[in-house]
Amino acid sequence: MTTIVDVAQGATKVYRKSRRHNVLGNLFGFYIPATIIAVVMAFPLLWMLALSLRTEADVFIFPPRLVTLPVMWENFIEIWRDPRMQIGLEFWNTFVYATVRSVLQVLLSSMAAFVLARYEFRGRNTIFILVLATTMIPHEVMLLPLYILIKHVPLAGGNDLYGAGGTGWLDTFPGLILPGVVSGYSIFFLRQFFLTLPKEIDEAARLDGASEFGIYWRIALPLSIPALTTLGVFSFQFAWSDFMWPLIITSSDHIKTLQLGLALLSTIDGTQWSLLLAGAVVSSLPLIAIFVLLQRFIVTGINLGVGK
Repeated sequence: MTTIVDVAQGATKVYRKSRRHNVLGNLFGFYIPATIIAVVMAFPLLWMLALSLRTEADVFIFPPRLVTLPVMWENFIEIWRDPRMQIGLEFWNTFVYATVRSVLQVLLSSMAAFVLARYEFRGRNTIFILVLATTMIPHEVMLLPLYILIKHVPLAGGNDLYGAGGTGWLDTFPGLILPGVVSGYSIFFLRQFFLTLPKEIDEAARLDGASEFGIYWRIALPLSIPALTTLGVFSFQFAWSDFMWPLIITSSDHIKTLQLGLALLSTIDGTQWSLLLAGAVVSSLPLIAIFVLLQRFIVTGINLGVGK
């Protein structure tokens, strides 16, 4: 005859077996693969740091070793003193370029996305399709048309009213920043998020006397902080790492970005790899810090942005 004690013991065994199965499933199904992927992803950064702390003779040492002696912390001092690049000025130029471009892109893209997501009007879907079509155009294809447009901006850089006779916005911060402040992907990303917000919020705000801009500024934007943060981080990272457009649009040392400065360490006479990698480490620190500090918003923003 089965007693209550037997039933309790059986339930305990089933619970322990189920718990052990769940622990093993999580361990081999998630934690171990995630750890392996994290190590593989982090190893290039660790290797870059290791090479930046070596002498030039030890950079290509064979067999490769993660740690070599002496440890050349002086490379991180030398990179700030190297006369070929003004890393302090270039760091500041890159920060201004990436920050202003990101803020303007988030602001303008959120306006366009809000209209496409929250209002019904003739041609809305057509406009949205055209916006999506711009994301299919390779960035390299746009470089020459953008250069021509920037060069022939009317009444800028010595140009006349018809955009002729001068240099326009070439070698200026407006020419560096403004072509990147509108992005089809940014509009698409934020539109997908705005679609997840209940339209009853807009109707309630209108009943309370809110203007259309007030609904956007006081209601939609505060609710969209995760998505806006995610987009801002992606935009900042792209601008911070951008090499091609600053190379084309700038020619003066006072406006060069950090990536252009690092390229100066590679010449026809050879490349100083230890200094170049030390500069790459310095260049990577702001991006790593941003991702670490804002990772919670980034994950939430991505999940919500693709939720509908």
